[in-house]
Amino acid sequence: ACYKCERFFHMRCLPEPLAGIPKSDWCCTLCKGDPNVVFSRENIQNLAGTQQSKMPSAKQTEERGDMTRVKTKSCTIVPKDHIGSIPGVHVGQSWKFRIHVSESGIHRPPVAGISGSAKKPAVSIVLAGGYPEDIDRGEEFVYTGSGGYDFVGTSQQRKAQSFDQELTRQNRGLALACAAPLDETVGGTANDWKQSSAIRVCRSYKAAKKHPEYAPAEGVRYDGLYRIVKYWKEKGVSGFYVWRYLFRRDDPEPAPWTDEGKAFIEQMGFTMYDPDVDIDGRTGMTKAGSAVAGTKRTGNVNGSNCQSVVAKKYKFQPTAILRELVRLDTDNTRMWADIHEKEYATESAYIEATKGHLSCPICQELVQQPVTLPCSHNVCCSCLCSSMNAYGNICPMCCHDFSSMGSKSDVKGKVNQNLVTIMRALIPSYGSEWITEPNATTAQFARREGQPVN
Repeated sequence: ACYKCERFFHMRCLPEPLAGIPKSDWCCTLCKGDPNVVFSRENIQNLAGTQQSKMPSAKQTEERGDMTRVKTKSCTIVPKDHIGSIPGVHVGQSWKFRIHVSESGIHRPPVAGISGSAKKPAVSIVLAGGYPEDIDRGEEFVYTGSGGYDFVGTSQQRKAQSFDQELTRQNRGLALACAAPLDETVGGTANDWKQSSAIRVCRSYKAAKKHPEYAPAEGVRYDGLYRIVKYWKEKGVSGFYVWRYLFRRDDPEPAPWTDEGKAFIEQMGFTMYDPDVDIDGRTGMTKAGSAVAGTKRTGNVNGSNCQSVVAKKYKFQPTAILRELVRLDTDNTRMWADIHEKEYATESAYIEATKGHLSCPICQELVQQPVTLPCSHNVCCSCLCSSMNAYGNICPMCCHDFSSMGSKSDVKGKVNQNLVTIMRALIPSYGSEWITEPNATTAQFARREGQPVN
């Protein structure tokens, strides 16, 4: 995978085929700007020869494990440029590989450290200790922008910055997230840093080399929302200019390196998501064919007996408010019974299960402005109206007749508000495109402020 554009290439299909896996970050010809040079062969492992040499070493597999993983799904709960926390994902959750962090929606780029563009504020970053100028104090840290490195040359040459960073692309996206005027010359400071856009921050195990007290020992961990206090331009340790950003934590959930954070992780039962173990850390469900949670399993590895303890399985409990909202949604009693008969270890697993039951049979997306038919199927109001024009009052899922609901104009007024309230509780951004908040009257404003009502 190209370090800059994140596109994937077959090694044998390149203009100059690679003989093996590069030792460090690799760039494609388009990103390097030189179509005649792909990668210097002297910097590539020579894997020709023995049959054993055709496979990457154990160290390479460990260091570049993400490259062997395939993205199997994308986060559809919120849009790609969503600002703020991801519903169902809490501080302290962790993943073994970056590709699964991308699937969760916390940080979508599988390789790049900044998720953002030159036109919109950045929404997430990953701290991996890639720049010598980085400073991490936990609640605050100084982050260095991207760029300034030439990926052509020897491994030692690529480790040193060779040109100035510019306030473009992802660097500009970070600057746009700061509540300060955009200044491409010297930077800016927010008058009120809490007005800056919230940015999701993850810490990688790679950052533990410099700051082990704040970074995880393994995988990538979500550490909560931060905001940019200021950004500025200065000369780095290599003598070239870099853009630096001061982040400050602003999240109600406790930081995972604190005693409160560790207790929160234990209380929630978070385990690192590793697709190669029996417990699915993303959904918290025990994989099929695995041993019973909490028991020992005996196996034979390389001729020797071994025992491993299967991780304990936790059960997610909906809040009392959510249970009451579900109780009020009497039109979907059967659906909620099907959802709640299973156990979920995380809130995200519960949300995913709910979304699976609320897929519109016409557009195949999460139902919007849901209308619950007498047969208990939920359909988008606009999709249902289109179906009524073509096929009449027939359920698009089971062909049940719902003439009792009246005409199309009557159906438009029968959006299931109880279900909308539940989805808003699970996914705060749900319905943001079509929900209109009513304007408060003068009397309502007076009551809120404790003033007399005329």
